[in-house]
Amino acid sequence: MTSHRYRDPNQYSQNNALQYTFAMQLFDRLCLDSKSSVLDLGCGDGLITNKIASIVKEGFVIGTDISRPMIEFAARQYSAKNNLRFLTMDAADNLFRDQFDIITSFNCLHWIKEQQKVLHGIAQAAVPGASIGLLLSHRKSIYHDTLERLCSNPKWAVYFENFSNPRCFFALEEYEKMLVHAGLTIHHLVEEKITYHFKSKDELKGFFNASGAHINQIQEWRKQEFLEDFVSSYLAHVECRDNSIPVTFWCLKILASKPACIHAPIY
Repeated sequence: MTSHRYRDPNQYSQNNALQYTFAMQLFDRLCLDSKSSVLDLGCGDGLITNKIASIVKEGFVIGTDISRPMIEFAARQYSAKNNLRFLTMDAADNLFRDQFDIITSFNCLHWIKEQQKVLHGIAQAAVPGASIGLLLSHRKSIYHDTLERLCSNPKWAVYFENFSNPRCFFALEEYEKMLVHAGLTIHHLVEEKITYHFKSKDELKGFFNASGAHINQIQEWRKQEFLEDFVSSYLAHVECRDNSIPVTFWCLKILASKPACIHAPIY
């Protein structure tokens, strides 16, 4: 089972502007209509899932996440939506079969090591002809390089001696093969750099503290020092303009479908 990195739903919901901005890069290309049935994998605090439900007024939306606290938070936040449900579920152990005509996942799949299993689960949960939209950060950027240097620094290395990074990275060609292996038809598969501009060091620290796995290795009384060191090191390797701090990630943007004529995936 994949462990969850976003431990505090309230903290995450206050520091997820980057994730939301990145998701919108793909959102407008989804073929949503008022009667769609949608599965949103790795829904987190439910912000984007709720946006989907606002469009799919005559259909239904199910948001899933491995984190029970996240699901409980999302269910409380968006309890007024009658066409929206939230369910605790590991995306690598998809419970659904032939139920959804649209399946989405934003900023989630790069946390899951059993990627092929996830894609097979997506294919099984989709009805024939279903559309699939996925966005994940698939390769390292300056952000990740900075973090690796910091964690190998003697000052901090002791905290990471037995640490296994939960982040997964994939070459575009590798991911293309996995999609095909799952029996999906690829319509759009591109990698591109997407940048979000933080307005201050505190905003960047808030994002890193809420969204990173490494910070959980640090003792509570040293976390602020670790955050300061990360931000200082990162700023030494990027060019800031107009008093904003750019954070760029390489992302895979995927639009695919389940064939209307079903062929069993290759196992």
